[in-house]
Amino acid sequence: MNTIRNYLDNMFLGLPQTEEVTKAKMELLAMMEDKYNELKNSGKTENEAIGIVISEFGNLDELGDTLGIKHALEHKSDIPIITYEEAQNYIVAAKEVTPKISLGILFCIISPVILLLLLGLSELNMVSIKEESLIAVGLAALIALVAVGVSYIIRFSGKIEKYDNLKHDFFEIDYKTEQMVRGILAEDEPVYRSAVSTSVILYILSALPVIVIPLVFEAEGLSVLSVVMTLLIVAFSTYNLISKSAVNGTCNILLQQGDYSLKRKSNKISRIVSNVYWCIIVAIYLGYSFITYNWAMSWIIWPVAGLLFAAIMAIVDDR
Repeated sequence: MNTIRNYLDNMFLGLPQTEEVTKAKMELLAMMEDKYNELKNSGKTENEAIGIVISEFGNLDELGDTLGIKHALEHKSDIPIITYEEAQNYIVAAKEVTPKISLGILFCIISPVILLLLLGLSELNMVSIKEESLIAVGLAALIALVAVGVSYIIRFSGKIEKYDNLKHDFFEIDYKTEQMVRGILAEDEPVYRSAVSTSVILYILSALPVIVIPLVFEAEGLSVLSVVMTLLIVAFSTYNLISKSAVNGTCNILLQQGDYSLKRKSNKISRIVSNVYWCIIVAIYLGYSFITYNWAMSWIIWPVAGLLFAAIMAIVDDR
């Protein structure tokens, strides 16, 4: 039934939001639901019933006179249509590129690891090099890893940049394309859920090294090395989560649901709030991390920011 409602939303895209159009939409939804229930009661499968309903009621041009919206259809704004091939190419491109972007993010997260590792080994008297030299080598490695990470992000993000407008602009997809996308989404669901659960568990466990090791061992060097362990766990968790979310995120964009729903897209304020909010969060994370070098704890900014963002967007959408 949600498929029918989503298809109906796409059918009415670009029409003026008048009382006549709203009334026609409700009438058409009632007709489609009645037909769907009739077909289901007659023994049709869900996919068969939806296909028949859409083939019978899926052309507004033919129903314009009956619904009394012929004049509105003549003034309908042009909405781009995403073809089956375009949707397929987008999913394939995102699946190939996202792991590489995730690798770039991983490099940025682990950038302080070499510096911290050298300092920890120095504290344990396992390295006999001057501290100034260790810091110089560590900072050089930090800058190099950040440079490699950023280059990965920029380089591979550009390969799917042409699809970015789908996140913000309205578009239509036909029934065949929608079914293809929903099939891929359902097939990827176990992989996505497994990645989310694994990463969440690892995020929680990543706090253990910096909490347990200093309590058990008094050596300062081990405390520093515990931060290295935490960063590596966080880096892997983030890589795993982002790389395995490619298909799920792309399908949600194509189906215009969740964060990319028609309601969210029509709310320009939510888009502005989202862009400004995450820019501020990134600035806070980088500023705090580089000033304090407390990378082991600064990652907590992200889950807290995510929860706060959900609350802020709920308020913005309601308004």
